Amino acid sequence: MLNVGIIGCGGIGRLHANAYSKVKDANLCALIDTDIGRAEALAAEFGGTAYLSIDDVREKLDLVSVVTPPAAHFHIVMDLLSRGIAVFCEKPLTMDVSQAKAIEKRSNETKIPVGIGFKMRYEPIFQRAKELVPELGKIFAVSAVKNQPFDDDPNRQWIKKTGCMYELSVHDYDLIHWILNTEPAAVRAELDYSLGWERENQAYLTVDYFGGIKGQLMSSYSIGTVWTGYDLALSFVGENGYMRIERPDRIVMNTKDYRVETVEPLGGMDVFVVQMQSFIDKVLKKEPYFPNAADGALNTILVEAANRAHREKKRVLLNDM
Repeated sequence: MLNVGIIGCGGIGRLHANAYSKVKDANLCALIDTDIGRAEALAAEFGGTAYLSIDDVREKLDLVSVVTPPAAHFHIVMDLLSRGIAVFCEKPLTMDVSQAKAIEKRSNETKIPVGIGFKMRYEPIFQRAKELVPELGKIFAVSAVKNQPFDDDPNRQWIKKTGCMYELSVHDYDLIHWILNTEPAAVRAELDYSLGWERENQAYLTVDYFGGIKGQLMSSYSIGTVWTGYDLALSFVGENGYMRIERPDRIVMNTKDYRVETVEPLGGMDVFVVQMQSFIDKVLKKEPYFPNAADGALNTILVEAANRAHREKKRVLLNDM
């Protein structure tokens, strides 16, 4: 049994609390937030004690979820690692390359696991896509189109400081790396700031992956649209044909024959339960967990390379970051 805490008790923090209340071998005992009212609300619903700071926590914690806005991740994660506590950090790991690399280095040195919240790896449609991709043979190209609605809810203003790449598309970038077992080598990018945000509201990336794979990746927020769940179309083209994934429940295969597979999605918040159970199991068994700090750092490097490519109007090598 692991004593578990959560730092950051907003909407996603609630999803983590719900997950910990349903998994095996987790004792949710500390809800931590600078807004004590939010921590108390989660404690009342899911159990545990509300705290303003981890320094106030009376229990010995084994694992902590970090579910704050991304800009706060670095110092919190590094502090937890210094305390010998396993970390599950929501994506993005950080929004700074040097910070991401520092977390990866510290996790490797201390052997303390850092899991990253790339929960889409646990969605059945992408699990199935990873099983099917070998049918395509050698992969030539990948495309991703991601769009979600944005409203001006006061609780979502932090998205304007995060941007669509870190908030929306690091999931997609990570899926490509995981499904194809590859990494990006270079990127060109055009970013759009037409909504007047601090960070981009649209991003268009051309990515060169190792293995000669070409990528065209687009992500955007839309104003005035509604959430339907169908927010991502991800396509892989190979020597034997193509696969098109339409999240959350449809895969089109056009290879030696044509077929459409319907994949039953996990309902509601269940993907968080599956994700957190997997992390807890690995921590207890002292086995490696993926996605880890290296996966988180890779996606930070890709996004920051895209930002640099946009600013400097040139192709950027990720090894130069």
